[in-house]
Amino acid sequence: MRIDNLLQITDGMLQNIPSVQQIESIKIDPLKVQRGDLFIDVKNSLQNQILAYENGAFAIISENISQIIDNEIAWIEVDSLRLAVVKLSRYELNKKNGKILFLDDIEQEILHSIIKHNEFIKLSSNAYKTLVSIKQSGENSKFTCSDERLTYSIDPSCSTLKESFNIKVFTSSSPFFSSFTFKDIFYHNIRVPNIFIKKVCNIITYLSLDNTIYNFNNLCLKKHFSSKFVDCKLQKREFGQSSKVIIFEKDIALISSEIKYLQKFTDELLVCVPKKYSKYIRFDKFISFGNNADLMDILKQNFRYALVLGERLLYKDLFLPKTSKQMSLF
Repeated sequence: MRIDNLLQITDGMLQNIPSVQQIESIKIDPLKVQRGDLFIDVKNSLQNQILAYENGAFAIISENISQIIDNEIAWIEVDSLRLAVVKLSRYELNKKNGKILFLDDIEQEILHSIIKHNEFIKLSSNAYKTLVSIKQSGENSKFTCSDERLTYSIDPSCSTLKESFNIKVFTSSSPFFSSFTFKDIFYHNIRVPNIFIKKVCNIITYLSLDNTIYNFNNLCLKKHFSSKFVDCKLQKREFGQSSKVIIFEKDIALISSEIKYLQKFTDELLVCVPKKYSKYIRFDKFISFGNNADLMDILKQNFRYALVLGERLLYKDLFLPKTSKQMSLF
């Protein structure tokens, strides 16, 4: 991209008269900058600007250019770096004839688990990382994004899922599997809770029209309604190999519907909520906890299912595989 085009797209003000005429790629990490790159100074940091320059940046764009270290490269100041980045993303998307599909967080997780990894590129809700992803993509790339504001800012004509009808869901003996019919096709024991089946059908409709091949064999939710099977000592077990299950849900808006859903399968339900979110829970029997140690104490109670408000990754070190201790001679 030529420097004069960069200025026009971002409404940036050039702070000097550089010798360089164009940039090759875009970086937001000064440590990853290479010769010929545009460095986007997310932190408005002179130190990062210097580091990017030393690594070979041909242009630096920031909301605060306080010092021009070398007149050979372009120093560009903008009023709003985020707005400049969104405009650059829109330009790169149009230039490459790309298209964004807006999905909510659950839909995005389902779609990316049932298609090949290179069919759609998952965009971050971070505008700066999204620009880098689009810049590095190929022609006619397809993207998904779960940040509504960012999606429509970059691609006002983005695609969305259409609502599906005529879905028949069958009663299941497990909250982790669903069987249903949709468009005269029977889907048996898909690893997703019934409460998300409509989203699954919306995705099926979209992928079918898009001629994208999908496979439910790899479907496994890790961010929403994510299950961890454990034994009575809270040691990790393989999926389906225990009668005790801890379920993690990071979205507080889904907790009420998931409580009602799990109550259909058991009376032995624990609901565990961090204390800072206690006032938002509309369920009389939940237990609040302050830290991971508190949570572990709560989970020593008898339960069939324990629903925990929080992202699974935050608790990954609590439930480690059981290890055998070797006797030492010393």
